[in-house]
Amino acid sequence: MVRHHYGPWDKRYYHVLAHLESKSLITVAKEGKAYQLALTDLGKQHAKALVSAPSFSGLVDRMRTIKKVFGGKSGTFLKDHIYKVFDEEVGRRPMGQVIG
Repeated sequence: MVRHHYGPWDKRYYHVLAHLESKSLITVAKEGKAYQLALTDLGKQHAKALVSAPSFSGLVDRMRTIKKVFGGKSGTFLKDHIYKVFDEEVGRRPMGQVIG
């Protein structure tokens, strides 16, 4: 990941999001300065299949816990929380520096 003004970000996400959009699994829409990501109907079907797959049960459980704790929080809250918890690792790094 790399430190940016709005928090840590892995530039590989852009390629992953473009790939998911090209497979009609997500939609990406710009609203003001933000981008809204949403699952398509096909994306929802695939997500349901993964949720029921035994090999993904650990990941599904972890994601449910994360949603319970952080699901209703804003992007700004998440960024500020990351900077608070990981001040030395993230908050004090120069912009553009890789976070190891």
